[in-house]
Amino acid sequence: LCFICSNKTGPGHIRHLYYGHVTLGEYTTAPGGAGITPHLREIAKDFEEAGITVYLAEDLAVARWKKLVWNIPFSGLSVIMDASTEQLVRDPAGHSMVNSLMQEVFIGAHACGCTIEQEFIPDMLKATEAMIPYRPSMKLDFDEKRPMELEAIYGAPLHAARKTGTDLPRISILYDQLRFLDTKNRSA
Repeated sequence: LCFICSNKTGPGHIRHLYYGHVTLGEYTTAPGGAGITPHLREIAKDFEEAGITVYLAEDLAVARWKKLVWNIPFSGLSVIMDASTEQLVRDPAGHSMVNSLMQEVFIGAHACGCTIEQEFIPDMLKATEAMIPYRPSMKLDFDEKRPMELEAIYGAPLHAARKTGTDLPRISILYDQLRFLDTKNRSA
């Protein structure tokens, strides 16, 4: 999982703006994750030797949900509201929408057996408030009329939560809005 603010500037080229760490976790279908394996440490060493900060996740599923705590609100709302991350966190209504969506991701994660610490959400909001103004990759894809990563960021977590009997209404509405805009945007 990459935690970087970057923009694609052309084929094979990106511009790095802010942040720069990678979280690695070993894939498993077993509940509770695979832990920190020697194989995982070996891969992390290669990244670290290249100068990339690496965090190791004992449970990849939890790490994915944690990334969704940021991706679901900021990626989608940046498109729907035509706003940067800074505009979303500085405006009271934007901040409220972001927080509500983050809380719903938290609910989805717990329904799927992934524990996220309650302080993670305020910490994520503070980190975003300190970031440079940023347009998430989904916003850039939308602006460039490229397909948005809707299934990975919205469809899969919604499906996983629904399998547990958990409804995530705010995320569902955002997902439907984005699917509508994606179709309309790419057919224009």
